[in-house]
Amino acid sequence: MPYVSLTNPQANHFERVRRVIEGRSVNPEADTARLVSSYRRALEEHHLDPGAVTGPRILTTQELRDIRQGEEALLLASGECLPRLHDMIRDAGYCVLLSNADGVTIDYCVDHDHRHEFKRAGLYLGSCWSECEEGTCGIAVTLLDKTPITVHKTDHFRASFTGLTCSAAPIFAPDGELLGVLDASAVLSPDSRDSQWLVNRLVQQSAIWIENAFFLHTYMHCWILLAHRDRHFVEAQPEILMAVNAEGNIVAANRSAKACVPEVAGLGGVLSSALPRHVNELFDIRAEQLFTMRPGQNLLSLRLAGSTHLYARVRAPLQRDVAQKLTVNAENTSVANVLPDEGDIVERTRIIAALTQTHWTPKLAATLLGISRATLYRRLSSLNIRPPHRQ
Repeated sequence: MPYVSLTNPQANHFERVRRVIEGRSVNPEADTARLVSSYRRALEEHHLDPGAVTGPRILTTQELRDIRQGEEALLLASGECLPRLHDMIRDAGYCVLLSNADGVTIDYCVDHDHRHEFKRAGLYLGSCWSECEEGTCGIAVTLLDKTPITVHKTDHFRASFTGLTCSAAPIFAPDGELLGVLDASAVLSPDSRDSQWLVNRLVQQSAIWIENAFFLHTYMHCWILLAHRDRHFVEAQPEILMAVNAEGNIVAANRSAKACVPEVAGLGGVLSSALPRHVNELFDIRAEQLFTMRPGQNLLSLRLAGSTHLYARVRAPLQRDVAQKLTVNAENTSVANVLPDEGDIVERTRIIAALTQTHWTPKLAATLLGISRATLYRRLSSLNIRPPHRQ
């Protein structure tokens, strides 16, 4: 049985949708233009009934399993982000959904005590939220417009969902392809749309975290510059990611990097004709210096051509064949330093990731890593890992 708000019976919902389409009902706080476009498509192209009170289609266990197998990279990247976001908003009555690019819910986090209520509302694994099936909702509009949105209560096209509120944000691959949508939904929430502003911002930030995790996994064969304009955030929460290949060319950059460094804005994308830019062209540092950075060395201070400063650390390739190739390149350029031990690089990356996920709480990080706190402290010392505020 789908969730239908008692204060908004379906008998009046079709008329409400018509008034919005005709411009007779305008909420200045809503993204009216996007809602109207979606309403029109739902009525004229998909021939959906606004007064329908059925819930979303739920895939069978086998159908969902098949789809999840094809989304392993996205599921891996979203690993810790879903529970982290849910922990921040669960007490306000929200669940968190992750959909793929077709609008299928492939992962979710929900409070155990209220899971049946969320399931009754259609907020469940395998639920399908594409516009052609459910009309206007947070996931559907975001999939089509590729922009964050809050679809609040009666903004929904179907009467079934007029009691729900949904804040959704897109998740992009490094090449700009839409991977899916992150959504936070509540069955009960205040009538005021302003009440959703903070949740919307948290969802957007979490979507960026997933993008960055996907980026790091995609370019694990490259050297990665992890940078921030504030040196204190480089270790804990780098916002700028750039992948550098064995020749010293920047071959990919995340969205924040493209916004900060115009020279790499055109990288990626099927239709992109932009060529990789060499590290030497953009920064006051030679590529060979990146290839020979040792774990625990001080943060790099990079100056861009436009005098912008970035602080960065370097992650070496996590694949041995690339590391060996870079060693040869460094030797050919007569660089005196040696490539960091790959095992230390992998362990350092793993430990920093665990500390970041646990907000630099050693006890929790040790549990996550499956080691004792004493062992963790020894590894922190040997790898010269320090909290961001002590850099």
